[in-house]
Amino acid sequence: MGVWPLENDRFLVAVHATGAELSSIRDKLAGREWLWQPRPGVWNNSATMLFPVVGALVHEGIRVDGQFLPLSAHGFLRGQTFTCIEQSVNHLVLEARATPETLGQWPWCWRVQLHIALHEDGLSVTQHVFNDDLQSFWYSIGWHPGFALPVASKTGWHVKFGEKAVRGPFTTRNRMLVTEGQNQKVTSFPLTEASFRDGAIYFGDCQQQQVRICSPDGTIVMTLETAEHDWLALWSVPGADLLCIEPLAGTTDAPDFDGNAENKRGIRHLAPGQSQVFSVRMRFAVDAHAGD
Repeated sequence: MGVWPLENDRFLVAVHATGAELSSIRDKLAGREWLWQPRPGVWNNSATMLFPVVGALVHEGIRVDGQFLPLSAHGFLRGQTFTCIEQSVNHLVLEARATPETLGQWPWCWRVQLHIALHEDGLSVTQHVFNDDLQSFWYSIGWHPGFALPVASKTGWHVKFGEKAVRGPFTTRNRMLVTEGQNQKVTSFPLTEASFRDGAIYFGDCQQQQVRICSPDGTIVMTLETAEHDWLALWSVPGADLLCIEPLAGTTDAPDFDGNAENKRGIRHLAPGQSQVFSVRMRFAVDAHAGD
């Protein structure tokens, strides 16, 4: 099957086999599509999975134990075909694993499962990374969903974080992380056209965090709750009613990154036979006109 549907009383969700990319979060109660619909010239995706690297690589690859591995930005998971290993009306488990092609780029036997579950007020997305190899490996993982929110049409949109402040904001320049202001912390961030003029904005210390997207009048239109992801990126295209909210285990490279995997910001290490879980929970406002 090329697309898997999920449905409950409120939501109708579609997930593509390629990259396990969500292509629709249709809110039947509110009468709106929450997910960004691909648009050439703006952003031609909707919710991409990132693995085994996150962001751009200053050396166009990374070095592991002295071996240089060429890799493209965000890695190769978004191009892999997932298979369904479990499905019900409102729950789906998809899986992709190492292939001869990926082993040529990343010489370890990895496996990623994606669990998607619908709830009354939203959905949860869980990435489960397995090391099926005889050797340990380094990796980053993330999720890059875009939401159809009128952040360009109306001024005053902003993000409120939970009770715990996050580290940042860290801007990007030419897709590279600007690391000045390591000790700065914020509890909110304005979503203006100027905010994203140079690219994505990163925040650290984002485990167990609430990311509340608020309309100009202060209404909480949607909330994204992180668990294990220690980084978060926000990204938009100036002039587009698009907001990407990206929970990440890792970041795009800074210009001074030496290229060695163990020194890559936010990277994780996974021993043979071990696995790690990264979960996200999303909640959407019921009011059909919230944020309009």
